[in-house]
Amino acid sequence: MTAKTLLNWLSDPEYSVRRSYRDIIHTAYENVALVPADPIPDRFKDGDFEISGWVTTGTDRRQRGTREAAPLRIDGRQGNWAAIEALWMAGELTDDDFEGHFINDIIVEDIGEGTDGWTFDGSNYTVELR
Repeated sequence: MTAKTLLNWLSDPEYSVRRSYRDIIHTAYENVALVPADPIPDRFKDGDFEISGWVTTGTDRRQRGTREAAPLRIDGRQGNWAAIEALWMAGELTDDDFEGHFINDIIVEDIGEGTDGWTFDGSNYTVELR
């Protein structure tokens, strides 16, 4: 398969690929599906996170990362990454699973449960690795 064929195939859903190339592409997809994910990089597990956006614990709801309230700072080294990593390696880590485990296994392990748990209930927030 030429680079031109590959680019055309990737960029144009209507592009007709020869049968022999379809077999190569199918085999490549099968091979990728069988390769396990790389472990979560240590820079995440050893990093500091800053969370900006609406953060709520109990009745305390603040927009973090503004002049009025600093970002919520989390030390990733204090967290328990085992559940996140197990789901990641199994290819089963969803956004909702990640958020739940990040709250329970990383944030709570670092700074505690909070008044009534932690909720990130705004329409937009960011998590930066520092």
